[in-house]
Amino acid sequence: MPKILVILLASIGTIVVLVSLSALVSRIFVASAIRKLINSVGKEPLPHFSSELARRLPEPVRRYLHYALKEGQANIRYAVLQQTARFRHRPGSPWFTVKAKEVLSGMEPGFVWDATLKHNAAWWRTAKLSYMHGTGHGHLKLFGALTLQEYEGPETDTSMLFRFLSELVWLPTGLLPTNTLRWEEIDASTARAVITDGETQVQATFHVNDIGEVDRIVTGDKYRDHKSGFEQATFTLHCRNYREIDGVMIPTEVDFVWNLDSGDFEYGQFNVTDVVFYYE
Repeated sequence: MPKILVILLASIGTIVVLVSLSALVSRIFVASAIRKLINSVGKEPLPHFSSELARRLPEPVRRYLHYALKEGQANIRYAVLQQTARFRHRPGSPWFTVKAKEVLSGMEPGFVWDATLKHNAAWWRTAKLSYMHGTGHGHLKLFGALTLQEYEGPETDTSMLFRFLSELVWLPTGLLPTNTLRWEEIDASTARAVITDGETQVQATFHVNDIGEVDRIVTGDKYRDHKSGFEQATFTLHCRNYREIDGVMIPTEVDFVWNLDSGDFEYGQFNVTDVVFYYE
């Protein structure tokens, strides 16, 4: 075998081994983040849901909680969700498929989202987004190994805290008032949620229909990853197809939409395929 071919094959083998090891290390770090989140979830006893707990909340919030929760519903400590989705980067660009697992706290603000983004059989990426202990973080890796983008800083903290707040529609006991979350009345169909975690505060308007479903959540406290850097823009999460899971009503489909000056840009469509609630 020619020497140059031997060198080439050895080089390719070395690259494959290094990429595989890097991907393995990345998976270990993601698994560690999930364990840390679960271990950090508060263990203090909390009252079960009741009409009395919701009595002083704005009317749309009461309507939603009575729709989503049954009287006596135990507080959910955290949830593990399986999701499928599709995303696109810009209007007119092709969609790519996503398969994800998310661990979402129902106590202190926190989540870990672990996803595989597949464009085709030869090109795929992994993504991890998280919010824990007041800090948001994210990364995007080619083949699960080579870092393409990493997200951190105040804009990421704000965006990830909003993501936590909005995704509590998948874990409704987390939307009861706490020392970090309060509600403000707007009108008969909308209420403002204000969540504060350390130096980061996020506000979002929850729109509740006559049935009691949260059908959309709107915020200005989210940043778009743009070519010029982070760009703050209005964002709407649309919720639909509510189903009862373990006695709790949650939306199983959500759409991510940027409300831009140039028009609305729908860039994500999520389906929740499985949810497991953990109470202890």
